[in-house]
Amino acid sequence: MRAEDAPIVIGSAGRRLYLIDWFRTAIETLGLNSRIIIAENDPTSAASSYGDEMRLLPPYTDPSYADELLRLVDEFEPRLLLSANDYELMHLHVDTNIAIGLRGRGIVVPGVSPAWQKGCADKLHMSRMLDDIGVRTPRTVTGSELDRLLDTAASSDEFVVKHRFGSRSSGLALVTANRLEEAVISSAKTVRRRADCTDVLDEVIVQPRAPGREYGVDIVSSLVDEGVLSGVFARRKLRMRAGETDKAVTVDPELFRDVAGKIARAAEMSGLIDLDIFLDDAGTASVIDINPRFGGGYPFVHLAGADVPLYYLSQIFGLRIDDTWRDYEYGVVAAKYQETRVTARGQRSNDSARSAVNVA
Repeated sequence: MRAEDAPIVIGSAGRRLYLIDWFRTAIETLGLNSRIIIAENDPTSAASSYGDEMRLLPPYTDPSYADELLRLVDEFEPRLLLSANDYELMHLHVDTNIAIGLRGRGIVVPGVSPAWQKGCADKLHMSRMLDDIGVRTPRTVTGSELDRLLDTAASSDEFVVKHRFGSRSSGLALVTANRLEEAVISSAKTVRRRADCTDVLDEVIVQPRAPGREYGVDIVSSLVDEGVLSGVFARRKLRMRAGETDKAVTVDPELFRDVAGKIARAAEMSGLIDLDIFLDDAGTASVIDINPRFGGGYPFVHLAGADVPLYYLSQIFGLRIDDTWRDYEYGVVAAKYQETRVTARGQRSNDSARSAVNVA
């Protein structure tokens, strides 16, 4: 197989059809013969039939997951493997040696070091790692340590409650101090409890609400030289929906460049990671979350001119492009909208037909 024919694999894309579109456009722009292989565990997901080919994988929790993924790799010999799922990334980079093994075979698996992948998954640990490299982040405690925050809090002070190991703002609540204990208990009821958990309140974290406005920032490092910052993109969040940015306006990323460089170096990152940052009136940035993947906010900068998929493919196929891939227009407002597509036909429902009931 010629290098330019080698496919790329996008796993757990789910509803992110735009990501597949933009990689397909980058393939065409660079004149490659590459294909996009979709790896999903749900054959009827929106993304499953949207690539050039699809392979069904078991959930990452299934004991056969590794064998099936390696079977896919043997079949297609891809040059790039992406996942858009936080828990699958944790499995690839930390719980197993799968990512290391794939890289040993010459497959690019973007991400961060195992230590930082673990930190990104554990929001308590992440706050400590950020402190260690001089990046500002809100003081963070577990739900069982509330006294450390409440001793100095006024009743009107606001706090953020969320799952310590959550994704997409799971367990999230914004409450004043006098409702904090109630919010922690409520969040703990919906937590994904780990096997080694001894106190469910330790699975919830609490932080003082960061001052200022919230931004989403994508930072991009080289895929061939880990930790070398290649681009920074930013947008101010205007509206959130289901844990993702729903409307945003693109902004100058300069105020976030120092933070981006510190994280890129410390995390030994390659490719794109997504940061959630608050910026106060003095221009001080506080990082509240890190997602080591294409996040739901990337479309806002792509539609304004950035092109990270083009950069990815130029790197993995050794092609030269100019720096315009990281140019984007500031002040562009974009909003998400909903579409529906057919993903399967001839399916028989397990639900029995129900007759209409007339109510007098």
